[in-house]
Amino acid sequence: MDVAWEEAAAPVGVETAAIDEAGVRGVLVDLFEEGRRCRLLDRYAPGEPQWLLAELGDGRITGGCPERYWRLSCDDPSTAPVSAPPLAADGSDAWRLLDAVVFSPSAQVHVGEAAEAAWLSRDAPDTDGLPAWLRPRDRSFLLVGWRGGGAPQAGGDPARGSRTLLGPIPFSIGRELSGTTAAHPVSWQDFDVERRPAPGGADPRTPTSVGSWISVREYWAEDRATGAVGVAQHRLTGYHAGPKPTAPLGLDELDDA
Repeated sequence: MDVAWEEAAAPVGVETAAIDEAGVRGVLVDLFEEGRRCRLLDRYAPGEPQWLLAELGDGRITGGCPERYWRLSCDDPSTAPVSAPPLAADGSDAWRLLDAVVFSPSAQVHVGEAAEAAWLSRDAPDTDGLPAWLRPRDRSFLLVGWRGGGAPQAGGDPARGSRTLLGPIPFSIGRELSGTTAAHPVSWQDFDVERRPAPGGADPRTPTSVGSWISVREYWAEDRATGAVGVAQHRLTGYHAGPKPTAPLGLDELDDA
């Protein structure tokens, strides 16, 4: 019996463009040879801060580039022990790569497994004309960590818990209760829930998550046959520390969806 397969509905509100081999090589050179801003991303998001999140078979590499130069977890003596080694700028060890994203608030370069395919994504110009249920949606997710040792000035041992590292570019090590560690290109702030006045000063006060977190923009698609909608693509948009823009888990139906 023949089965007819329909292509999945394409996400709306986002533009994507393939990146050729030369473009990918340029990204690797900028990050791992010259340590400077990703020129390809800067073409679409000039002057914006940039971040890196790369998953490899032998670990993870993260990084931040607020202005001209990168601080990468693989190069920093404080984070190298919890990072994968750097990729070769000539692509000779690209087989190690599972997935890498170089991103800024308004654009993203996504390099796939073994650097065999890559593409750029950013908002389409007509998102305001989309129905509400198909417009891009911003999410935020807290990073896991724990300042178990307490502050050094209070007699605690910062090596036991999550901590911000010294340097001109924000970076931290997040340590879970299990002892698992991760390098994050953001200052560290422990998770907490603050109560802030609701808009207009009304009561009750609105609970707000505080901590270190990563933001994501979701793009939705609608199935032509059933009308069902769902997330079809996402784009990372930044690392942050401080109040989270969505309520604590369990207090916001949208945030829990």
